[in-house]
Amino acid sequence: MRRYITAVCILLAMVAVVSGCSKSPEEKKKDYLESAQKYLDKGKNAEAAIQYQNALQITPDDVKTLVSLGEVQLKLNRPQEAYAAFSRAAQADPKNVKAREYLASMLLLAKKYDLAEKQASAILQNDPKNVLAREIQAQTFFMTGKKEQGIKVMEDLLKTQSPTEDLYVNGIQMYMTVGRSDDALSLISRGAKLFPKSPRLRFLASDIYAFKNDVVCARKWAEDAYRVAPDNVTAGVALAMFYVRHQMPDLYQGQLAQLKTRFPKSPEPLILESTMLRQKRDPDGALKAARKALELKDTTQTRTLIAQILLEKNDVAQATKMLTETVEKDPKAIFPRILLAQIFLDEKDSAKAIEQLGEPLKTAPRNPEVASTAAQAYLLKGDVKRSREIVDDALKENANNVMLRRMKAKIHFLQGEYKDALAQTDLLTKNSVKTPDLLYIGALSALRLGNTQNAATYVQSLKGSAPNEWMTFHAEILLSLAKKDIQGAYRVADKAVTLYPGNEEALGLYGFTAPKAAGLPTAIAKISATCGKTNTSGCHMVLSALLEGSGKKNEALAEIRKAIGLEPDKTMLTHALAQFYARNNMIKDALNEYEKILNKKPDDLNAATMLAMLYQSTGDMKAAKKVYTYILEKKPKDGRAANNLAWILADEGKKSDLDEALRLAQTAKDMYPDDPRIADTLGYVYLKKGLPDNALGQFQMASEKLQGEPTILYHMALALVDLGRANDAAGYLKKSIAGTGGFKEKPQAQALLARIQSGKKK
Repeated sequence: MRRYITAVCILLAMVAVVSGCSKSPEEKKKDYLESAQKYLDKGKNAEAAIQYQNALQITPDDVKTLVSLGEVQLKLNRPQEAYAAFSRAAQADPKNVKAREYLASMLLLAKKYDLAEKQASAILQNDPKNVLAREIQAQTFFMTGKKEQGIKVMEDLLKTQSPTEDLYVNGIQMYMTVGRSDDALSLISRGAKLFPKSPRLRFLASDIYAFKNDVVCARKWAEDAYRVAPDNVTAGVALAMFYVRHQMPDLYQGQLAQLKTRFPKSPEPLILESTMLRQKRDPDGALKAARKALELKDTTQTRTLIAQILLEKNDVAQATKMLTETVEKDPKAIFPRILLAQIFLDEKDSAKAIEQLGEPLKTAPRNPEVASTAAQAYLLKGDVKRSREIVDDALKENANNVMLRRMKAKIHFLQGEYKDALAQTDLLTKNSVKTPDLLYIGALSALRLGNTQNAATYVQSLKGSAPNEWMTFHAEILLSLAKKDIQGAYRVADKAVTLYPGNEEALGLYGFTAPKAAGLPTAIAKISATCGKTNTSGCHMVLSALLEGSGKKNEALAEIRKAIGLEPDKTMLTHALAQFYARNNMIKDALNEYEKILNKKPDDLNAATMLAMLYQSTGDMKAAKKVYTYILEKKPKDGRAANNLAWILADEGKKSDLDEALRLAQTAKDMYPDDPRIADTLGYVYLKKGLPDNALGQFQMASEKLQGEPTILYHMALALVDLGRANDAAGYLKKSIAGTGGFKEKPQAQALLARIQSGKKK
């Protein structure tokens, strides 16, 4: 009997479990929705979103749930997910006004005016008196050039029974945009009576009177704005800022003191104080105020402000730490990521910069700061094509943005499109944008086009705005050389080396001009003294070239070895040593020397690199590849070995090896972003992979560092031919074969030039 009772109990328990788990889909959906509401009541939006998604698994086209999900996604700052939910709701029920209102508003914010107007029209078909739809329609008309039509719709809305404050604000802004300031002020008077506690309308009046240079009325309205909202700290801060803008320091200080006393728990007055101290170049005071604000309320805005001040104090480590923590707390924040990316760009780390910009490029790809910073990062990486795409897309919404136009000029320049680069710089300088980097691009573009008169104008402007900057000296030297004024070029180069003894380009140009203008002994003496002071690898390399030119080969070799001793990982130096051995018929001795070293010390990768490069210079590519592979097995991030093996694989041209060649070349580029030889290799790999845009950008970078290098000029010509710019290519080919010395690819360069001149195609 006892067993029977036990069995019955178990059976009853099982029935209870089964019946409890057999809820209908509608009951499950109801549970999910109730759970979502409970999470919302507790402010747990992420959990609520999950429950709405669970409910939609049961009824995917439930419009009410889709709209609720979209609203939660907006609270979570997930605009793409919210837009998707509202879109599904509108598709499920085309007459659902709420979903379309959200869609229209989001499209308006995204400046997609045609699509926003389409959504507004769809709403008005079902609800002709819908105020929000008519307001969006007014704004889309206005923003797409139909200004009078937009104003007419707005005026009709303002005649309705209960116009909102936002309607008044938008109407006022429309009037101001078309220059109807009196109509704007009249509308403010109406609105101020209707909304007696509105600081917004009063501050708008203040701005309009300030625009009309009536500071007395502007001040009256600004003070009235705070008077009607004395408990609004933001209005109080806005009044303080009015005093700052109109040079009323005593009133500003009094207002700030009052705000700090009246709102002791608000960070806003302290943020204002920090910002003003920062403008007065008091970083310590600014930092103190910002940190007090952070103690009151930990916000992304305050953290970012602190990071900016730390950067101005050159405390990059602390700024990086602050920004990294900020991004971890607020992954969607854009400006902290931009600042972090800019720090990584200064460190020549394109990979980290691009990683930081991933989220901003998704959410705000056309933001000028996002786009220009991302474009710089991709340029540093060597992906000129992607950089150009980003800038061109951002220019669609920001056609006159200076940052983007400057970046576009730089991209044109790197692509060898000097006419377009010059057109961009001419346009910007005519509009008083005369930053040194822009003037420099203008000068060099004009020189590339043979327009020395225009180049001279840019150089003169550079001398005025940045008289002792290296870029000014560089442009001035190149201008003198273009005019065949070797003495003038030498005088500037001599001054440049004195001011910038560690600048390799300055040393190189001095080494080029001094022997012709002042003689080898003078050049050797000056560079030797400079090396004694700076002891840099670049200086020893220039001295080596001068000594070799004077016949002192042993001394020249000693200088190369000094340079390698200072920077053993620098690819260019080991290239130079291998080339020195090749020029002076010392290959066999060098091979023996490095094989002995490597046999004794298998981990001596410097010796292994030299051995591989010597094999490469003798044409023994099989042996060279074997040694480079050996090096990379021991040190996968070895930039020299990666670069040289990438070159060999690309030069052999096997399609199956090109992906590996690109990986290796990019590894080398990441290690040495400024090395022109590595830029040349990366460009050559891009060329072999059928990416001439990216290739040309790399060759241009290399050419800027190694001007007149025939191999690079030939490679630029190859890229230009692939881009259908044969005439431009011919100019580079002529330059590449004009010198008395030879280079490995000279016969191919001559053949390509002959083919272009004959008009034949490949």
